Amino acid sequence: MSARLIIFTLLCFSLTTGCEYQKVLKKGTLEQKLETARKYYNKGDYARAQIMLEQLIGKFSRGGDAEEVYFLYSYTHFGMNDYALAGYHFQNFAERYPQSKYHEQAAFMIARCEFEKTLVAELDQTNTKKAIEAIQLFINRYPKSSSVETGNKLIDELRARLHEKAFNTAMLYYNMESYLSAYTSFKNATIDFPDIPNKELVDFYIVKSAYLYAKQSVKTLQEDRFGTAVEEAKEYLTIYTDNKYVKEVKQIQSDSEERIVKLQATPN
Repeated sequence: MSARLIIFTLLCFSLTTGCEYQKVLKKGTLEQKLETARKYYNKGDYARAQIMLEQLIGKFSRGGDAEEVYFLYSYTHFGMNDYALAGYHFQNFAERYPQSKYHEQAAFMIARCEFEKTLVAELDQTNTKKAIEAIQLFINRYPKSSSVETGNKLIDELRARLHEKAFNTAMLYYNMESYLSAYTSFKNATIDFPDIPNKELVDFYIVKSAYLYAKQSVKTLQEDRFGTAVEEAKEYLTIYTDNKYVKEVKQIQSDSEERIVKLQATPN
């Protein structure tokens, strides 16, 4: 078969299919429209399925078909990447049909929509925190669900984004030589995320930021601030005894202690 004939055949098929769709859309019975909506939904043609389903919402008596219509309608928004609207409809579905066989899946999709709305790690992470809360809520409500494993994986991914955001924010301050902000951000990162990766590196930057902040300070404030650097260094060396940062931390502690002695010996 020639290429032209193939193209012509596909075009005719497309036109025929389109005509059949329009015929059902305009004059089909409720059952025909639902069957057509299922067909296009299963093909991944969410736009056409959604248009057909919109005509069916509220048309079936409360029960199986009514639930299926609204459930599929909610999924068409998800399939078209409209996660805000999908989440709204899944939430509405869960509230409207609390006894539905689709209720558990709708509850999971509420959380999944929050996950899909999250932003990349470099941007604001408000949605990331909301998504973690939503997924955890689902896991707490449905601990035996087959979706729990997926939910836990999504939470791990979201927490990794928060870890990355916290570290990158602190490093931005450090590279800008805004050492007080860097020190505070690194400290907060370890408090907010005890499981943050490369914690020994984060703890090292806590020590170094405290030290550099002290060096950056006016003379009258240096003694207290070098004292903070000494305390942070001692704490680091208590936790870590053998890594590539230990030598520099010891140097920071020694230099800070020497500076404190000189400052104490110098009249104000």
